[in-house]
Amino acid sequence: MSADSRVWQKEARATLRDILVTARVVVLALTMLPGRLLAQNSLAAKAPNGDTILLVGTHGGPSLEKARSEPASLLIVDGRRYLIDCGIGTMRRLLDAGVASETIGTIFITHNHPDHALGLVEVLANDFFYVHFGVRDSLRTFNVYGPPQTAALVQAAYNYIRIPYRIFAAEHLGASTLVDPFQAHVIDHGGLVYQDDKIRVMAVENTHYQLMSAKYRVRMKSYAYRFETPYGDIVFTGDTGPSRAVEKLAEGADVLVSEVEDLGSTDVVRARGGTNDRPAGEASALAAHMRMEHLPMKDLGEMASKTQVRAVILHHFVGAGSGERFVAGLKEYFQGPVFAGEDLARYCLGGPGANGPATHTLTPCQ
Repeated sequence: MSADSRVWQKEARATLRDILVTARVVVLALTMLPGRLLAQNSLAAKAPNGDTILLVGTHGGPSLEKARSEPASLLIVDGRRYLIDCGIGTMRRLLDAGVASETIGTIFITHNHPDHALGLVEVLANDFFYVHFGVRDSLRTFNVYGPPQTAALVQAAYNYIRIPYRIFAAEHLGASTLVDPFQAHVIDHGGLVYQDDKIRVMAVENTHYQLMSAKYRVRMKSYAYRFETPYGDIVFTGDTGPSRAVEKLAEGADVLVSEVEDLGSTDVVRARGGTNDRPAGEASALAAHMRMEHLPMKDLGEMASKTQVRAVILHHFVGAGSGERFVAGLKEYFQGPVFAGEDLARYCLGGPGANGPATHTLTPCQ
């Protein structure tokens, strides 16, 4: 065989190998792309101008529940998406809702408890895949805002994600060089913490960590956020006990999205994933935490009434009973509209009507 023939055969084998690798990537893309396009179209069809609040997960953890995912909410302003909290199950619920996570460029974490932050890695892993495989146009930078230690959380997530994807890179099944598309932004103060052409976000430190010793509270914070939009203001309490700072933040808001707790429930300890036979010191600490660092129906109802918010959405349920029972409990103290949130429930706020400007009225989306 001549030298030219050997060179030709070597080049042919290389070309065939490249074709096969490309074919494998294309097949992978084609198997996933229809579902992603369906998800994108589904979201677009449900996101007209105005604000949409999608409750992604509504269970108060850290224990897991089959019927509800852990806390996460998606705020959509004129089609732009902002994710607030990211408990376990968030990625699956986003898929259920027809939301492509790689189209969410900004995530806010209220605090880094497990039920508000551990689902972040799955969301970021999905984003990482679409950035490096180039299956579709996706954002190239994903911003995560949260309290101190959020930077460490995001870095740990990236380190975890890139180990399996290095194998894909070595197999030429995507980008040969992996880059970190995640940018953490630490919130270490109250006041204005974020602004773009759609929203302004104000933060206050709440009372969810008030029983924590001072040496830890220097680097462990829990925040409530107020999102100011062209169609109304929406406050997410995060986890908190009664708090004057949260009250001030919520004054005159169009929507208050809040946790709620039933201290009268005899099963409240089990609702937090524990047992009733804890050691005395641990049981005492848990009882104090539930009493002072969460919002019972009475305290929440009184806060909503005092601050004159226009409507309340309940999520992060702690305690036994139906959502309707929580609504009835709140209604003893607050006369405005109250909605018992469910996973994947959507609420629309103040989009321009046929005859004029935004109405600032919250209703379940049609």
